[in-house]
Amino acid sequence: MKGLPIILFKILIISIIVSIAANCIYYAVITRSEDHDYSHAVPIIMERTFSLGIIIAVMSLPMLFLFNPNYWNHLLGRLALYFAGSVMFIIAVFYVSTNPITKTSDLITGVVFLIVNGIFYYRLTRK
Repeated sequence: MKGLPIILFKILIISIIVSIAANCIYYAVITRSEDHDYSHAVPIIMERTFSLGIIIAVMSLPMLFLFNPNYWNHLLGRLALYFAGSVMFIIAVFYVSTNPITKTSDLITGVVFLIVNGIFYYRLTRK
């Protein structure tokens, strides 16, 4: 599993892009205004989503331990190391975030990261 750092980087980039789009759509839905001027909100959404993506990627660094064949051959250990970061982030959002709007935005970012992570896991183990 020598390609895990590259896979983590691809997961980070793809999930940040998809999360920015999903959070912009979420913002447009909850702020149905007449002027539809979102130019002030999009940079803030991008900045927040990018920083959350970096946090989730740092939390997902234990997946790099899967270089060790003993961890890779054990299914439960592999799943725990591979998905621990995004799952722990989603759990932490429920305990830390108090504002419902930011909680939903954080959950969108975490779930998108988890889904992209799952797609790459499927592609990695399909061989």
